[in-house]
Amino acid sequence: MTRPLLLIHGYSATGLDFTNLYWALVDKKVDVELLNVGNYISLNNEITIEDIAEGMQRAISLTKLDASEEFDAIVHSTGMLVVRAWLAHQNITPDANDRLKRLKHLIGLAPATWGSPQAHKGRTWLGALVKGSKTPGPDFLNAGDLVLDGLELASKFTWDLAHADLLGPEPYFGTGSNTPYVTVFIGNTPYTGLSSLANDPGTDGTVRWSGCGLNTRKIALDLTKTPTDEHGKPRSRVTMSPWASESRLNVPMLAVDGRDHGTLVSNPDAGMVDRIASFLEIGNIDQYNAWLAEAQQWSAPAQQQMLKSKGHLFAFWETEELDGWQQFVVRARDAHGDPVKDYMIEVYELGPDGVTWQRAEEISVDVHAYGADPSYRCLHVQLPKGITTTPRPMQIRIQASTGTDVMTYQGYGSDDQKMEMRADSDPVTIDISDALKDKDATLFHPFTTTLVEVVLNRVPYPFDKVEGIFEWLPPFPARQNGSSSQQ
Repeated sequence: MTRPLLLIHGYSATGLDFTNLYWALVDKKVDVELLNVGNYISLNNEITIEDIAEGMQRAISLTKLDASEEFDAIVHSTGMLVVRAWLAHQNITPDANDRLKRLKHLIGLAPATWGSPQAHKGRTWLGALVKGSKTPGPDFLNAGDLVLDGLELASKFTWDLAHADLLGPEPYFGTGSNTPYVTVFIGNTPYTGLSSLANDPGTDGTVRWSGCGLNTRKIALDLTKTPTDEHGKPRSRVTMSPWASESRLNVPMLAVDGRDHGTLVSNPDAGMVDRIASFLEIGNIDQYNAWLAEAQQWSAPAQQQMLKSKGHLFAFWETEELDGWQQFVVRARDAHGDPVKDYMIEVYELGPDGVTWQRAEEISVDVHAYGADPSYRCLHVQLPKGITTTPRPMQIRIQASTGTDVMTYQGYGSDDQKMEMRADSDPVTIDISDALKDKDATLFHPFTTTLVEVVLNRVPYPFDKVEGIFEWLPPFPARQNGSSSQQ
């Protein structure tokens, strides 16, 4: 490898956190002159992740790299969002995006690809007591509110970023040589000791196992009268984008045994370092596929340890094995694009009798609503054994409320019958079984994140009367004595 290698740290950290990894790479014959350790401000309440990305561009262009020089990057935690935001600047298409062409390899170490369950706590006790800036001055006790906003589960920032680089019509991470090859490592254990107070199930202490990889797809549930796509063209009520394909790079999670979010970098596993060094030598998709196959085989025992159930999602004792964990990031909006903030989604499956539909009770779900806009929500799902391999008919049932008596949401389910959607109404039901048959026969894929967009009509209520939000006044009384009607 002869390209410069940039090391980009995470939230509240510094470049010095890479010290042990730095020397581990040197021991693997990576030239010290090629290693460039970045350092950026995250604990400032006025700075966004996009600001940091533009600061990175300034530092690259003025101090480190020539204008068109190729390079590689290793990122930890929030560093993944910084680099992805840098790549996705101004939503430039991949064929015209010089930044994509310059970055040849991107290695994520416990990347916060979809944020962190700790982020919304950061603005309160985590930010002030644990991670807040302790240096006297203008930033004293700042927790980096805008960075944490982008890191929050189901944030608008990560939703929009994914639509730019992961779900766009042209892949930002493709199988050709004009986009970077990407891989992701994450520890299979949460924190221990005092830090364990911050642990959430299914995480390395900070990042969810299901929220670090780049493999994703999007499901659109269009309950409007006439479903149309973003270009105004007709579409089905249920549409699903594919997973990695011939043009889109397969970037799954690789588990590292015995490491948490911090020790993955501070005490790097020798096997992981070996594979980082060999990954940096990949030059084509055949080499990438061969490398990934070997890395997944190496990672398999560590990943197996992630399949130990903790009973209920909020319990911490081991019971039976799982199929894994999955995230669903949901956004509900109306046909005008405005947020639907009060809604509920439930998954139903066909019961043993083959006739009755029942709530999928075996799936433990933790729901987090994005603080700035609750139309965005993240559902963390514990997948019971067998659910990802056994095809089964599925329904999604949706309820919503406008919170006012003069407007209501209106939805059309699989039967195309118009239904009002109010707090006390029956839910609208969408059978997604046919859509699943066209894809892979299951809604559930362990250690991945799936986006779900729900679109509803918002209309005056009641449907069949002219009253409430807009109505016609009765005729004015006739003038008397030719005088004006106004005094």
